[in-house]
Amino acid sequence: MFGKSLLLLLAMSAPLAPALAASSSTVTVTVQAKGEPMSWTGTWGRLEIADAAGALQAAPEPAKVIFEVDPQLFVSMSVGCNRIGSQLLPGEGDAVAFAPGMATRMACMGPVGDAEQRLLDAITRVARYEKRGDDVAFLDADGHALLLIGR
Repeated sequence: MFGKSLLLLLAMSAPLAPALAASSSTVTVTVQAKGEPMSWTGTWGRLEIADAAGALQAAPEPAKVIFEVDPQLFVSMSVGCNRIGSQLLPGEGDAVAFAPGMATRMACMGPVGDAEQRLLDAITRVARYEKRGDDVAFLDADGHALLLIGR
């Protein structure tokens, strides 16, 4: 009973809040932006990170990209050196942010280390997202793409 009351209260007080749909043992969080449902959960096999000029670039070789989102929107990501953990925080409409995260602390040199530093910087500046076909671009407050993920 409490669960139904809570869902009803959420639906009445925050019509743009994430919708919750339960299956047998998992909860999938879907966020609606501009009329399109957005499901974050799962493995995103492609990650592009903005370079110093703002152009999205694939992670450099020999990067092993990880970007996985669990049903509670906890995110595990890496470009091949440290593992970074955070949580997606959807807001109203297309607003989204990453919670302050944590990472392992191995020294990362060269292009992979540079890409990781750009990734860490980018997740602190994300303000909203935009669907681009099957991909999702994370944008800063001025609308510049910081990251792009794809399945």
